[in-house]
Amino acid sequence: MVTTMKNPTAMMMNELSGAWSCTAFRAPGLREYAEPLIKEETRRGVALLSLLALLFLALATALSAAFHLGTAYTYTYSLLCVLALHIRLSSGKVGQLRELYLLAMLLLVACGSSLVLLAQRSGQLHAMLLLSVAVLIMLVPMVPWGLREAALTTGAIYLMFTASTWLSRVHFAALDLWVLQCLMLVAAVISLALVARALALRKHDLAMRFRLEQTQRDLTEMVNRDHLTGAWNRRHIEHDFDRTVAQHHAAGLESYFGLFDIDRFKSINDSFGHGSGDAVLRAVCDAFSSLSGDSEYLARLGGDEFALLMCGLEVRARIAAALETVVDRLETPLPGGVVPTVSLGLVRLPADGCPSFDQAYKQADELLYQAKHAGGNTIRSSLPHEVGA
Repeated sequence: MVTTMKNPTAMMMNELSGAWSCTAFRAPGLREYAEPLIKEETRRGVALLSLLALLFLALATALSAAFHLGTAYTYTYSLLCVLALHIRLSSGKVGQLRELYLLAMLLLVACGSSLVLLAQRSGQLHAMLLLSVAVLIMLVPMVPWGLREAALTTGAIYLMFTASTWLSRVHFAALDLWVLQCLMLVAAVISLALVARALALRKHDLAMRFRLEQTQRDLTEMVNRDHLTGAWNRRHIEHDFDRTVAQHHAAGLESYFGLFDIDRFKSINDSFGHGSGDAVLRAVCDAFSSLSGDSEYLARLGGDEFALLMCGLEVRARIAAALETVVDRLETPLPGGVVPTVSLGLVRLPADGCPSFDQAYKQADELLYQAKHAGGNTIRSSLPHEVGA
């Protein structure tokens, strides 16, 4: 027996590639599902980032004034407070994910640039300045972005401080420079590790939610489908009736409810067997397969009884044309050239005072009874001048 082990390097590279972008998913359909959730989570992350930055900068402003660090410190931290507040307000108005990332980057990089200028102006790496740099980098994981954006932001802050301090290192003590380097590197590594870990957990959570909701939809559809024909069942049309009719009326279309059954269906079962009866039921459903399934559909209520929800013009003609194809859709023609026919009652559902499903069912059932009483193989409508009689 040969045991295969995954290459640790390959596993690490696979994890890094998944953490590189927060919108990269392998499962089909998962990206479309996750993007709006990620955008809303990012919006909250940017708002939290700016709020925490605002609180820290306000505290730094107060400490700078209290300990007389100089007007440069107080003025700089005050301006950064205004920027953080502006980012906090703007995060609620931005609609694109990339723009939210740019807002977060703007706040962090602007704070970093201001601290660089403050260090050059003061000519010393004050404890308050070192603390600000550490806090600035540690704020990076507050935004739920990918490792790519986090690395770019952290790298920009690190390079700005490294370039500015080492190019003017004659003004700073050597120990201060190395302390700053260690502080930035440690904070950056911790921040990026937190970003990668949080992203992995977030993607796992989104994938689990996606699969759970997909399974729930599949189960719901399974419960609402007729197992023999694949058509919707009574449970579905009862729950969906109001939504579909409202959708018709919202689009300015006439809405219709039809109720029909197969003429002499019991005779078909008794004469040719239930297999032939099942074939007729499936053929009837296939005849209406052109209906969109969302705004128009066929439902099997039970036995050989079916209901229709349709909209638009020439509904009766469309129904008649579909029923004419039932024979052609039979898997095997019925013996003796028997042709299955239906009797149908059709009612219009007005926009004003639209009946409920039970009321529409009762009206259509009365018309169906009239069609059966007239010998079957006919359509009876409540409005002959609109949809025919």
